[in-house]
Amino acid sequence: MNSLHQPVFICGALRSGSTLLHLMLDHHPNIKNPGEFDFMFDLIKDDGSFPNLDDYHEFLGNNRIFKAKNLVIDASLTFPELLKSFISQLQQESKILALNVHRNFHRIPYVFSDAKYIHLLRDPRDVARSSIEMGWCGNVYFGVDHWIKTEHSWEKLEQQLKPGQYSTLYYEKLIEEPETVLTAICTFLNLPFSHQMLEYPQHSSYGRPDKSLIQQWKRKLSNRDIQHVETKAGDLMEQKGFQLSGLPKTQIGLLEKIKLAFQNKQFRVIFGIRRYGISLYASERLTKIFGLEKLHKEFVLARQEIDKKHLK
Repeated sequence: MNSLHQPVFICGALRSGSTLLHLMLDHHPNIKNPGEFDFMFDLIKDDGSFPNLDDYHEFLGNNRIFKAKNLVIDASLTFPELLKSFISQLQQESKILALNVHRNFHRIPYVFSDAKYIHLLRDPRDVARSSIEMGWCGNVYFGVDHWIKTEHSWEKLEQQLKPGQYSTLYYEKLIEEPETVLTAICTFLNLPFSHQMLEYPQHSSYGRPDKSLIQQWKRKLSNRDIQHVETKAGDLMEQKGFQLSGLPKTQIGLLEKIKLAFQNKQFRVIFGIRRYGISLYASERLTKIFGLEKLHKEFVLARQEIDKKHLK
């Protein structure tokens, strides 16, 4: 069993299947997985410097995910003590605490030096495609960027870890052979496999593992879209074990890059206006541009309330 203040971190890019894995793990009788916790590490600098506490407390007050956790901030604590207090508040007797993180993995050891890690990988062609559906980008050329950044962060973390401190799993394998993959995770955590892990559809809006959810890029992306992803991420994909499509490698010229950048920006603006309305969208953007912090915070909070309605 994990020692106090040393949770297990589930490390994977956004849209990599971390919510599905969260549901599966949280249904194990000896695992508690309360979801996303990026807010714990976002303000740590890459050199290990901790944020000013007043700034961090304000950051948490504006963070939708933190507020949903119902954690108590003890203002008397140092930054690392505060993070460990969050862990103490979350832990339950006889349960391993597993927390999902989507970025800045390499900063985690500055506070939790002996933690274990589960590295979740999904084909970046599907990650990029899914990111468009979320409104985060207008094309896969930009949609793959956060996957690349996430995996570079993982590589920095991996250099700090000891053998046996982490385990890697693939989303595609989890969908194809859920019991086999979950059994391997349980073994890594020194726990027996529990069939309750596959009973999550009874308590969520997520269905059972569906093989049609993997390799959707083959059906939904054009050849040019696939080339856009593989041009940016091809070397990293091969390092991570993903087979390239076999399409010829291509150069993306300046004019095409300008077109893709304009398409990306236009899509995000239109998506934002449709979701938040033109008044709220424009107000949030303008107050940020002009540094009107108090007003900007109000508009950010209003947007977050709308975002909640779109969470699955």
